[in-house]
Amino acid sequence: MKEGYIYIKLADGTEREIDWVELNQLKKDILWIYDENFGDIVNAFVPPYSFKTNYWEYLTLNGDKYFNEEEKAFYHIGSLMILLCCCSEYIDIAGGSQDVFKRNNLSVITEYVEQYHPKNQHEKLISEKVLLGLNLAYSMTIENLNDNNFVHERTAEYYDSLNDLGNSVIKAYYERKLKN
Repeated sequence: MKEGYIYIKLADGTEREIDWVELNQLKKDILWIYDENFGDIVNAFVPPYSFKTNYWEYLTLNGDKYFNEEEKAFYHIGSLMILLCCCSEYIDIAGGSQDVFKRNNLSVITEYVEQYHPKNQHEKLISEKVLLGLNLAYSMTIENLNDNNFVHERTAEYYDSLNDLGNSVIKAYYERKLKN
C-alpha cells in the first residue's frame, strides 16, 4: 500500500482509490451542508445541481495509518448528514426536490447505510433517521411525487427531533474547531 492511500468500496465490492482533491471536495460539501442547514434540518436545502456525488459511498471511506480515525469520523458523519439533508429535501414534496436522489439509487443507498457500522449512539440515531427517510422516499409512488399536497403517513415520525439530532452534530463540530 502506498503512503497516503485512501479508498472507498463500491457497490460491486471493488475498491476505488480517492485522491486529496476528491476528499477536499467532500469536505467542502459537508461544510456547506453544515452552514446552510444548521437550525433547520427539517427544511434542508440541498441544491441537486451542486450535490451530484454518490455520498453514500463515502460511508466506506478508509485508508492507511496516515488517515486517522478523527478524520474518518468527520467524513463518515458528514456523509450521513448530507444524506439526512437529502432525505429531508426528497420527502418534502411541496417545497423540496426529488432530484437529490435518483429513484433507482434508493435501494443502493439504503444498502450502504445498512452496512455502515456507527461508531457511537449518536451516529446510530442519525443512520436510523436516514434509513427512515430513505424508506419514505422509496415507498412514494410517482403519483405521490406529482401531488404537491401529498404527505407520507410517517413524515411526522421522520421530522420528530430531526433538528435537534442534526444540529447537535453541526454544533459539536464547530465547538471542537473553536477549542483547537
